[in-house]
Amino acid sequence: MRAKDHTGLIGEEKAADFLQEAGHRILDRRWRCKTGELDLVTLHDGELVAVEVKTRRGLGYGHPLEAVTAQKLQRLQRLITEYASAHNMWALPRRVDAVSVLLGSPQHSGDEEVLELDYLKDLRG
Repeated sequence: MRAKDHTGLIGEEKAADFLQEAGHRILDRRWRCKTGELDLVTLHDGELVAVEVKTRRGLGYGHPLEAVTAQKLQRLQRLITEYASAHNMWALPRRVDAVSVLLGSPQHSGDEEVLELDYLKDLRG
């Protein structure tokens, strides 16, 4: 597995832990359909939530949330609608959230240090 992919999986795990502590129920991780993928799908306060997770080990490419563009938000909104359709959850209101995870240097112990975790709720493009 490429280091970038491994970093992304660690970030998704840290984001899922954070969201569960904040009251989200994780429904799916890395849900895929023919038009794309959702990092996390949760249920929170009666809403179906697509959560985009962006993870970095530094700010050399900018803050992780800078990668969540208006175009990406539109795609995520389409994907959460597809998820609702595929899982017969049409009646639930839907939203898109984002979590950015900034990790320290890779740890050989397996316990990754989270330097910063930011959470944005109900993003609109």
